[in-house]
Amino acid sequence: METVIALLMFLGEPAVLKEHTLMPTVSKCLEKKRIANRNSGARVSYVCTKVKAEVKDGKIISISKS
Repeated sequence: METVIALLMFLGEPAVLKEHTLMPTVSKCLEKKRIANRNSGARVSYVCTKVKAEVKDGKIISISKS
């Protein structure tokens, strides 16, 4: 597990994590978050955060809950 920056997509009420994307920098994550917010509905929310994740070939395989 390593600490990485991720863009997380939550869907529904209550919010459930549906998708996660590895981001190279916080600024790139915030840029993608702004684009996603403009193009999605009210029931979808996006969060840029540091997470402990298992990464393979530049993609997040799993995220640690702790």
